[in-house]
Amino acid sequence: MTKTLQDLIDESIFISTEYQARLAELTQGAGWDVDFSAPAFTLQTEPPVTLTPYLLGTESASRGTWIWSWQELGHFPAEVVSAAVQAREAGERLGVDELSTDELPVAEGLARRLTLAAKAVTGVYAHYPAGAGGGVTAWLLLDGPEFELPELTVERMMRVIAEALTTDTAVDHNLAVDSYAKLRGAHIEWDTEATCVVTVRDGAQRFWFDDHQISGVEPAEPAVGPEILVDLVADARARAATLRQDRAAAEATAARQEAEPRSAAAAAPAETPVSEKAPQEQAEPIEVPDFVETEHARAQPEPAEESPEAEEPAAAHAGADLPFDQEPSDRDVRPGRVSTTVVPGPEPVGPAPEEVPEAASAPRPEPVAAPKAEREVEREVVAGPGVPDSAGTEPVVEGEEPAEEEQGERRKGFFSRFFGL
Repeated sequence: MTKTLQDLIDESIFISTEYQARLAELTQGAGWDVDFSAPAFTLQTEPPVTLTPYLLGTESASRGTWIWSWQELGHFPAEVVSAAVQAREAGERLGVDELSTDELPVAEGLARRLTLAAKAVTGVYAHYPAGAGGGVTAWLLLDGPEFELPELTVERMMRVIAEALTTDTAVDHNLAVDSYAKLRGAHIEWDTEATCVVTVRDGAQRFWFDDHQISGVEPAEPAVGPEILVDLVADARARAATLRQDRAAAEATAARQEAEPRSAAAAAPAETPVSEKAPQEQAEPIEVPDFVETEHARAQPEPAEESPEAEEPAAAHAGADLPFDQEPSDRDVRPGRVSTTVVPGPEPVGPAPEEVPEAASAPRPEPVAAPKAEREVEREVVAGPGVPDSAGTEPVVEGEEPAEEEQGERRKGFFSRFFGL
């Protein structure tokens, strides 16, 4: 069976609206912090609320692309990218190329549409667009016991559907109503393609459709009794449990695929020895904005020329999401802080300093001290307060880069694209 991106959006739009309303109740305009190494998304409320974040990807206005977080595994814990891997696997299975293509050109509303589609195949229905500054937004799915929804009633169902339809996101309303009823444990009975009756605990509503658009709603007699609704609620919970199992399998896949490149890298020197006389290829310089400073950046010799892109001002981007899945508004996102754990690759075996050829046109850099043997380092990859276009204090960037130079360059290369650094 194949589906389209819009099919998945239609399947998730109503229940996503309900979860976004719940998220708005939880946040109440509070600030937030994300620690991907925990992982934890903490709302700075009283008392604080901690949710589980799943990083889908980032949208960069300056680069003009969306990058899925599974594009290069190993930068984030497997649990953090498990929902993105689950979406990729579903995209491959259902023929939805947008979910299985690592990098996509940015289009208006694309990041939100990808997020809504990911909800349909992961069963995680709340999202938060976390502004990271410099025109970069990290799109997160959020989960936790705080999202437990009350039993569906006629009033709640009609309010959710009405709010969702104001965004004009849904195209096939038949599919959207059918999916919402099943996900919420309601009973739906189709008389024809043009009409159906949805029965919930306290009543029923008849929906009329014209060319797959809701054209009318009226009260109706319940089609089933309470005992059938109890069974349907159990079916909905079983479907949610199946998606959680799929996500656990995706997490195992991410952990396995993360380990494979490191194993291959450890074996590579013995299989393909490099001549000591051959000049080593230098990684492409990383463009780091003025507001981010790292130990790795300070250890590099000054480049001969400034990159043209470094002179361009970072594009502003407001990623705050209102309830009911509206498009991001023009107001600023409340500042937050994002941190993660970067695990370096195998220990380096570098040539002696005198064997490295000296470039004729560039000054010889000072010898770099031998790296320490730590296997894990903490590094804040993004800091919300103080980033361009955000209010707050100057950001704090802690920790060191990974010890191994080649792995460090590769990882910084990914972060520079992923977070616009």
